[in-house]
Amino acid sequence: MSSELQKLECINQELEKLGDIDRHQLLEMNVLRESQELVHRVGATHGIGQQLPFTKLYLPMAFTGILEPKKSVNETHRAIQILLPGTGTTFSVAETLCDVAGTFHGRKSKNRGGGRKSNQSLLTQLLPGDETFRVASFPTDLPLNGMGSDAPFEFASKQGLMTVMRHVHLVLSRLYPDRPVFMAGRSQGGIAAILYAQHYEDLAGAIAINPPHPDPELFRFTVQYLEDKANVLADLLHAPGVTLHDRSWKAYKTFTPSFDYPSMRSLSPILTLVSLGDPFNLFPQYAHALKAFSDNDEKNQLHILDAGHNLWDRKSTDMYREVINLQAQFIVAQISKVGKKK
Repeated sequence: MSSELQKLECINQELEKLGDIDRHQLLEMNVLRESQELVHRVGATHGIGQQLPFTKLYLPMAFTGILEPKKSVNETHRAIQILLPGTGTTFSVAETLCDVAGTFHGRKSKNRGGGRKSNQSLLTQLLPGDETFRVASFPTDLPLNGMGSDAPFEFASKQGLMTVMRHVHLVLSRLYPDRPVFMAGRSQGGIAAILYAQHYEDLAGAIAINPPHPDPELFRFTVQYLEDKANVLADLLHAPGVTLHDRSWKAYKTFTPSFDYPSMRSLSPILTLVSLGDPFNLFPQYAHALKAFSDNDEKNQLHILDAGHNLWDRKSTDMYREVINLQAQFIVAQISKVGKKK
């Protein structure tokens, strides 16, 4: 184990023992580093797009960071949601994570694709009752991707990834206490969410969007496909300028085959969403493999959707509503169970 990973594990143990500490104390411990760096949407002229309503909050010990919504967290935010991107490309914290974070955090509904506008948030439209239900949502970078591009290579291993995600969970739980915590991720971020749910009991639930499968045949197909398409990834992802990220892609290929999540049982509930038209998982047995994973664990529920790669694409209005509804219903159900346990 690298000295950096050992140090991060020690910091996590210290945070667990300290319990209730505030932002000021976390800053003094150098666990947090605040930044005023602007966050922009990818793909506009000269690489500078729409400014997004987040600020960067670095986690120096974990060589990574989160995007913190500018809109304050209040008593209507009944849970915390950690949002995890995929890895392997130069697209760090994907802009779609910012979209889904805004939807759950309480942004009013404005769909760029369908031209629909509403004075209500999408959550209010989907859930019964008045507009009091929100989820404080934080897009989170993964090691070797962007905000943590200087992370030790081992941080992308299973042990490293779990230690980083544990750190994010501990920090956000102390910044915004007394709320159940969910992890939701797409692609490799989905694997991270699943693995965390299989290792820690303090997660209210995990949501995995098109998680890769470590089966050797499936994995070889995905790697070959992505490397063959490396020059046109930007078109496939509808994200100008995106290519494979050398270190992150190497980490993806090195560690993913050892992520043995299909053989493990979960300690926390899992919602897995699989789309049949994902160009990164077109191998015919992909959906069947994820169904077998779900069938093997009573805590795992699976939905197979006739959709493309990005189930969090806000421009795909109807699919986005369906996915957000599935995710919201899952979160509401788990919050209710947490409340009954108390």
